[in-house]
Amino acid sequence: MRVAGLLFSIGLLFSSIDAQGVSPTGKKDGTALYTAGKKLAAGDYEFVAANDKSLSMINPKNLLEAAKSDENSIWELRQHKQTKFFSLHLKNQADLEKCVSTRWTVGDEDSGGGFPDAAVMWQCEIDGSDPKSTGGYQKIYPPKQLWLAVPDQKKRGQHKIVSASHLYDMVPRCISQKPIEGGTYLTECKIDTNDDNLVWTIKKH
Repeated sequence: MRVAGLLFSIGLLFSSIDAQGVSPTGKKDGTALYTAGKKLAAGDYEFVAANDKSLSMINPKNLLEAAKSDENSIWELRQHKQTKFFSLHLKNQADLEKCVSTRWTVGDEDSGGGFPDAAVMWQCEIDGSDPKSTGGYQKIYPPKQLWLAVPDQKKRGQHKIVSASHLYDMVPRCISQKPIEGGTYLTECKIDTNDDNLVWTIKKH
């Protein structure tokens, strides 16, 4: 199982090698986060922030944000093969399955190129979800729908939620509680990043 997880992680590294904004410490940072990551059992979960808001899909526009308690989402967490990565699934009002996904922005001269800027909701295409049609869009890059729960070094019982996309070749990105158009910010983070906006209490239902 450890070998399978390592091989998958190496696969992510090489499939991401052409990304813009390559970090010289990307491999080291990604490896540190994956090593510290916690393998969560499949099941139903809630991700709660310190302000009692929780990571939620807001209908009818399928927006991802940290919402008040009356809008809390209970996510179906699915394990990804023999790794620590997982995907988060939820059905919207139209009974269509959506997954928490990494959004890529093309960036500009100031940002030095493209980078993952937000966690958003998108059609599930991973971990047992194989839609008949992608609606004319290119099939999503699988790591964009994969996440890693990493215990925070200073806040006991809380975790960072790290995107698997470009985990090993760029500065890693974590789901923030701060909103951005279309979803929530993906903020640069490392194993020792100390930011209250990046930590969540993971509750199994």
